[in-house]
Amino acid sequence: MERLVGSPRPASSASKIQRRETPRERIPNPREEPKTSSRAVSPVQSLAATDLGSELELITSALEPTMEAVNVDIEDGEGWDTDLEDVKNLIEKAKPKKHVPKKHKDKKGKKENYPKRKILTEEEKARLVYIRACIKFSITPSSLFLRGLKKGHVNLQNQGLGPLGTQAVALSLVIDRTVTDVVIAGNSIGQTGIRYLTDMLLVNDNINHIDVSDNNLQSHGAQALSNMLLHNDSILSLKASGNQFNRNDALLFAQAIQFDRFSLRVLDLSHNNLETEGGQHLGPAIAANDTIEILDISWNHLAYDGIKAVAEGLKENTSIKTLNVSWNGIGDEGAVCLVQAATINETLEVLQMDANRIGPIGLANLLKQTASNKALLELKMSKNPITTLGPESALHVINAHPEMGLQLLEIQDSWLTSEACRLVYEIQELKPKFKVVHGGFTNAHDLIKASIKKREENCMNDPFLFLINYVNDNRLRWMDLFNRLDTDKNFSISFEEFRNGMKANSIPISDKDVGILMERLDEDHDGTIDFGELLEGQKKYLKRFEKVMGVTPTLSTSTPSTRQNSRPSSRQQSRPSSRQKSRPSSRQQSRPTSRTDRSAALASQQKSKSDMESYTRTIQSAPGLSVIS
Repeated sequence: MERLVGSPRPASSASKIQRRETPRERIPNPREEPKTSSRAVSPVQSLAATDLGSELELITSALEPTMEAVNVDIEDGEGWDTDLEDVKNLIEKAKPKKHVPKKHKDKKGKKENYPKRKILTEEEKARLVYIRACIKFSITPSSLFLRGLKKGHVNLQNQGLGPLGTQAVALSLVIDRTVTDVVIAGNSIGQTGIRYLTDMLLVNDNINHIDVSDNNLQSHGAQALSNMLLHNDSILSLKASGNQFNRNDALLFAQAIQFDRFSLRVLDLSHNNLETEGGQHLGPAIAANDTIEILDISWNHLAYDGIKAVAEGLKENTSIKTLNVSWNGIGDEGAVCLVQAATINETLEVLQMDANRIGPIGLANLLKQTASNKALLELKMSKNPITTLGPESALHVINAHPEMGLQLLEIQDSWLTSEACRLVYEIQELKPKFKVVHGGFTNAHDLIKASIKKREENCMNDPFLFLINYVNDNRLRWMDLFNRLDTDKNFSISFEEFRNGMKANSIPISDKDVGILMERLDEDHDGTIDFGELLEGQKKYLKRFEKVMGVTPTLSTSTPSTRQNSRPSSRQQSRPSSRQKSRPSSRQQSRPTSRTDRSAALASQQKSKSDMESYTRTIQSAPGLSVIS
């Protein structure tokens, strides 16, 4: 049917257009629960917070409906990148989910609705708080932090957190009870970030180690940290180097160090600007403290007056075992003051004085001061202008005082002369554990000799030699050793079996050496060792030992004692004795067993030949005698 242009549309088509433009109203179902709008503004977005406590209250109040009903499952991403591979999926998992209640029947047959609830762990709650805090602050969540919550060690070094990222981390750690180590070094958290961290540490007493180095904390950060140390006695290690602390900030730390509840074992205040006055503030505090074991105050421009105050405090201290005062320009006099204080202290074991303008005469003088010190074990003096005369004079003093307890002298940028090498070998004859860490040798012959000696030491200290000694001492075969280590009898030895077998059989091999042996013996890289790989490792080690040492270690060729006793006596007596005596003694003695025995046998043969020739000439020259050929 044709319609003229400009004529009105039929009523039927108009009603269709009207129905399309106005959607049909939905009739409500009385059995269906009302839906809540997903665009509703959350309490976190509607309110503003001024400090850490109010922020945590806001976020936890926003999570109250879902804190016990939501199971947060956040998978870790692969690799070590700081951002999550799929942040959208992670945020979707962290959002509250709607739980449909199940209908149950009671005894009367009526249906009742019971909500499905699942209690979250502390770790899951901490994750959920962190994700919600990241959503509120519009920052990307860190996969490193989420993995750290699982492991109990949070390492966020150089991740660019800033104040907001630190605030989110602090909010999560307030309710966490599994993390013990927190490293937030190099994140530029500033004064705002350190305030959130210290407020968290006032509540969380499970964290023992905190590292806030290189964060530009300045005086405000020093005040916050010192106040935290006065109220938190669970912190055992604090590293706050590179934060531009000044001489007045040293007074704040000194007050905290002298506090009765102070519990730090490790304190690192290096790479700051404490200067001479800062050292004078720390001196009396060191004398009053009895908990710090490792103290690092290097790179602080203490100079002679500052280090003198530290030395006076060290005389009365009874706890410091490692002291680092490098790069402070203390000179020869300051070094002697420290060594004298260490002699009186009798607890200091490691003293590091790198780059302190100490000359060769100063090195010899301070070693003379330590002649009666048996507690000091390591002296580190690298990057000092001691030239080649310094090591010689120092080694002469050490050689003249064998009662000295020093075992390590570190002079990494100094070279050893032939005389210094000779003194080192003489000292090592009396004290085998004595070592000198140096920069090289002035004589090539000394270099070759030292390299050969180092190879011999590495060969003798090889963990595989302990296995050989165990087999020889217990008169075992290598199959017997393999059966003892293979506890599950699957013809292979895993790392756990190897480690437990070393402890069960009292073989002195550490876990680190067990890992080295596993890596060396596991040729097919399947994580286990079979019997063939064990025998192949034995052959390689014996070949290396003979090449380096010139001899072959004695191996057990006998069978176990149980098998010896099980043999009948007739079989042992049935062997003819003529077989043993048929070989001449000269032939038995002429067979060399090693390279040194071969050379000795050749020398003895040449000597006997020359003696025979001289004897023949003597007989021929004598009148009336003749030689029967």
